[in-house]
This record gives sequence, C-alpha cells and structure tokens, in this order.
Amino acid sequence: MFKSCLSTLLLFVAGALAAEPENAPPALLEGLASRAEVTAPRGTFVTEMVSLADGSTRFVQVYPPNDPKKRSRVDLVSGIGKSAWQREAGGKFITAEAGTAAFMRGHDAVRLALGNGSRPAKLTLAAPQEMGGGTVTIEFSDYRPVIGFELPFTAVFVHSAAPNDRFIYRYTALLPFRVAPGSPSPAGATDPASLFERLGDLAELAAAHERIMAAHRGSDADMLTADAAERTTVSGRGRLTEARREEHVARMREYLGALRFSRYVDTAVPVIAVANDGSLAWLACEMDAAGVRTLDGKTEPVAYAFSWVELYSLEVDAAGRRTWQGIGNASSQRP
Repeated sequence: MFKSCLSTLLLFVAGALAAEPENAPPALLEGLASRAEVTAPRGTFVTEMVSLADGSTRFVQVYPPNDPKKRSRVDLVSGIGKSAWQREAGGKFITAEAGTAAFMRGHDAVRLALGNGSRPAKLTLAAPQEMGGGTVTIEFSDYRPVIGFELPFTAVFVHSAAPNDRFIYRYTALLPFRVAPGSPSPAGATDPASLFERLGDLAELAAAHERIMAAHRGSDADMLTADAAERTTVSGRGRLTEARREEHVARMREYLGALRFSRYVDTAVPVIAVANDGSLAWLACEMDAAGVRTLDGKTEPVAYAFSWVELYSLEVDAAGRRTWQGIGNASSQRP
C-alpha cells in the first residue's frame, strides 16, 4: 500500500503535506513544469512536478539527488478530481491512499502563490486529514518575471506539528506552457501510466524549448543543436529545406559566433501538442531579441522578433530511455 511503501520517505517531507485551500481561486496559468532542490531537516531531495489547471498533476521525488547508492524515487500522478496513483517497485501504477491528490497539489506552491493575489509572502493551508491534518504555512520569496508572470523561486514549507522544521524549495526551473487547443489532453489518458508519461512529455518539451532559448542567450551552438535529429526539415522565408545534423551544427556555429544577445526571451507562453501515443509533438512560441552582431570587425545592434514551431519525434533506446529529438522548425519573422 501507498502508506507502507512510502512511510520512511514521507517522514522527510511531512512538513510539506499541504493541501489545496478549501476555496481555491482559479488557476492563472494552464500548465507549469517545475524542478526544485529541497533542503530538509534530515537531508536533501529533488522534486519535479508538472501540473495543469484541470488538476492533472505528475509528481516525482528523488532522495538524495547526488548519491546513487542511496537514491529512492517516488512517482505519483493524479487526474481530474481526487483520484491518484503511485508507481510500485515493479513499475505498475496502483491506487494511492486517500489524500494523495491533495498532497500533490499542496506541493504546487508556485501555482498556489499565483492564485492568491500579487506576490503573496505567505499562505496557510489545511493539510490532508488522511495524512494527519494540521496546517502548513508556505513562505514565498525571490520573485522573478517569467513570460508575463511574477513567480517565486523560493518556497519554505512549515507544518504546524513541527514548527521548527523548515523545508526549503529552491526552484531551478519554472516553465509555464499551454496545451494546444484541439490537441489531445493528457487528462484524456485511459490509464495512469499514460497520464504520467504525457504530463512528463509536456515538461520535457518545455525544457527542450528553454534550452534553445538559453543557447541563444549564451551563443552556444552545441547546446542549441543537442536535441537535433540526424536530419531536420526547415521552413522559412517561403522555402522548405532539409539539412543533416553536421550541416545544421555548422550553420548555427557561424550564426551564433557573430551574435551576442542582451535579450532573447519568450513573449508568449509556449503552446505544446503531444500525440496520444506520445510519438510526435510540436511546440509553438513567440519571442523577441536584441543584441549586437560583429562581422568583418564591425559591430552593429540587432533587434528582431519571431514566432516558430519546433517539431519533435520520440526516440526510445534499447534500455527504454525516452528522448525527444528535434526533426524540424517552421518560423516567421514579425514585421
């Protein structure tokens, strides 16, 4: 059962068993992928989450993050409503104990902050009665702008049963996204394993896009092309072309070698679509950039804005490891 399998690990996170508030306001963003490095009274761990406004949530916790010999992993997923499942050691998902869905949503601290006014410093919530009750106070700080949102990059959880224990979540990734209208919704998955995978796909694609943006900001052609397939198709300026990976890498090195960006940011929340079977996906974005270009010893300012669509195919290796590869791009420059 869920409680017996995870009781030891949950002792480390008892202070973070927060539930959603009884009168939770509507979510202000559709999707959010997050990763937090957590400092707890009895150790450290990493928490990764993907959540949608409809309540679908994927929760992964790894303890400790830097010692493979002692690593312990928890995989949880919940759909719309109060249903939740956990992955057993054999890989199968089974029904989790009552209160697990609330437990997961209570960890979605950034979404809770967004739903409770402008840059709240603190929230106090009721913890699930099924997991001991009491209250949890979440303290928010280190707010930063992310695609039009002000998001807290630090959240501290304190449970009323242990007021001296502080669970400090420092977010290393906060990636808002939207599910493309008309595309398959993860909530429509027929089983918890598929729901877990589809939510994970959304997070991985959002992260792949963020690597593209970071690669431009760092003028890093290797990072920019790290996810590229052996052959890619590109649509732009009214032309359709194909390129091998080595050609693509060489072109990006030449392009980025002349550029240094002071700004390269998303100006709209990226939109993601994933096929029902998880084999194909695309991500659409809108961005603008500013910086300088140096050619033939002359430096001049540059500024432009684009929207584009990134095309991806899922690759699964012999060990079952799943990776998304970029197989194409279609772009248009804003007039």
